[in-house]
Amino acid sequence: MTSPSYGQGRNPGSNAEDGGDAAVVPDADRSAAILRAWFSQRPEARCLLAVDPSRRPLTDRPDAGVFFSEQTAVPVEIAHEAFPDEHRPYLIELDLSTPEGAKLLLESVRLAFEDRHPDVVARGQGQRIGGWLASTAPAAEVAAYWSRQVLQVDESGRRCALRFYDSRALALIWSILTTGQKQVLLGPVNAWHALDASARACVYTAEVALQSSLLLTREQWQAIHRHGVVNKALGLHMHATGRQPHRHELETAVASAARAEQYGLQDPDDRVAFVGHALSWHPRFDAHPRVREALQLLPGLLYAAAVSELSPSEIEEIRRGAWFEQKPTRRTV
Repeated sequence: MTSPSYGQGRNPGSNAEDGGDAAVVPDADRSAAILRAWFSQRPEARCLLAVDPSRRPLTDRPDAGVFFSEQTAVPVEIAHEAFPDEHRPYLIELDLSTPEGAKLLLESVRLAFEDRHPDVVARGQGQRIGGWLASTAPAAEVAAYWSRQVLQVDESGRRCALRFYDSRALALIWSILTTGQKQVLLGPVNAWHALDASARACVYTAEVALQSSLLLTREQWQAIHRHGVVNKALGLHMHATGRQPHRHELETAVASAARAEQYGLQDPDDRVAFVGHALSWHPRFDAHPRVREALQLLPGLLYAAAVSELSPSEIEEIRRGAWFEQKPTRRTV
């Protein structure tokens, strides 16, 4: 993943090295202009807008001359009852050489950043814009390729939907793929412009693949199954802090979700709460003696009930972290 055209991976308007401070919606005009410049330098590439309408559809803005409803939407066919026609992702080819295409691009960029607002993410309203794909293949060919990639069989033999067309899901999935798997996921797409997990504009690219299918490992599937918990906890954290997550917070969320599983937490809300405590208390809060005592009460109690016994002064001690700095270097669950 690279971001040479977007200020070294930062959102326009963000001055934080690892994201995070982009509580203010970045300049959509500037971001759209950068995208147009990128595509203008590659006239052979089509600009395909990826849309996920499963939570909210795109709406027209007649006052701005934006009419998504008049564009040709190429659906990604997904042969599963959980994906009715109106929930299937689709692609729209944007002609950036025309005023109409430029307006559609600008509006799609504005919506992408709008959907990353902490309140919107915390309410689970989804990411309508999956990104802007550069491909020499027509939209129908890319959609057909995606149709073959969405439904995968996990480590337990279950058919699962790999929601890579959701930009928040893609950011987590991409981080665990090998180079070959990344290229397989891209397929006929040469470059995938999107927002990363911290709402920074980025470009996903990969070298030529030496394999023909994703072939996800057991460990990768286990990580993917935890991504729902990770993203929900991050959304609640964004709502509480009023900003995008820092890179180290993304790493904390992923690591703590794995530890919650190792502790045997089964209830989804318990897992989200566990990750939330790692984000708001301390990345390794579960190594604190009092939390260790609470975890001993599992599985007889739900995690939320077990940690509710901690006093405000104990939680403040956990947050300060002095106890952790004095611990031996060996840190295991």
